[in-house]
Amino acid sequence: MREIPVEYRRRRPNLTLIKLSVLAALLLAIVVSVLATSISQLGPGEVAVVYDPITRSFSSPIVGPALFLKFPWQGVIKDFHTIDIVDMTSAPDADYPPITALTRDGVEVSVEISFTYEVDPSKFRSLAMNYPRVNYEENRLIPVMRQVVRDVIAKYTVEELIAERDLIAKEIEDVYRSRIAEDRTLEAIVLHEVNLRGIRLPETVKRAIEEKVAAYQRKIAAQYERERILTLANATAQQRLLIAEAEARAIEIRAQALRRAVEMLVEVSNDPELARLYVLMQAVQNTNTTPIIVIGSAQPIIGVGR
Repeated sequence: MREIPVEYRRRRPNLTLIKLSVLAALLLAIVVSVLATSISQLGPGEVAVVYDPITRSFSSPIVGPALFLKFPWQGVIKDFHTIDIVDMTSAPDADYPPITALTRDGVEVSVEISFTYEVDPSKFRSLAMNYPRVNYEENRLIPVMRQVVRDVIAKYTVEELIAERDLIAKEIEDVYRSRIAEDRTLEAIVLHEVNLRGIRLPETVKRAIEEKVAAYQRKIAAQYERERILTLANATAQQRLLIAEAEARAIEIRAQALRRAVEMLVEVSNDPELARLYVLMQAVQNTNTTPIIVIGSAQPIIGVGR
């Protein structure tokens, strides 16, 4: 067998070194891939739990912002725990449509409502176990709200809905809070405000109510006008009576004053004729009264005529 020259043996690649290099590169790629699937990140306002399908277990809640490690076969369930507002109205950008409900007298109304809530991060593990797809809002919070609104509205007539709006809003809020608090699957949900935005009536019912209100307003206006006329008439009569009484009192006072003056004049002058002339002079000055004088040997008698 021909011997290979020493120079050629030195230039021949080292196969063992190449195999080791390839193996190291593969191992590095595997490590990088494993790390990429094992490192998870949470942003501000997020909360998550790690679940293991092999052991069927859930980790404690992890609140963001955070980086955490998990095994490649493990999964992550995450959600926002900040305050969220849910609108159930007819607005174009509303989350859900308004709620249709029947009143006690069989009228279909449309109820618009909104509420705010947040997730308690410390209890997110329970929420993730019961709602792994994080669909508790559409699967539980919204259906419960629809049922509560329909149950409450069914207790009232259309007229009561209008007259007792604040009472109905309070009842809806109280019942809804109670239902959510009693649901063990929703113990992580913290309710804030529950607002009854409005109750829309059918157009026919709305027109009937408007006509009824208008008729009532016309009745009140007519009654007010009658009372106003009667009040003015009574005031006028009372005014005339007071004026007449005042005039009679004034005449009486003037007559008494005239009589005292005549008595004093007769007593001082002892001349009845002088007293008669004095009375006539006063009668000329006061055209509203006509004095009646009876003068005898004694003191004169004075009366008043009109």
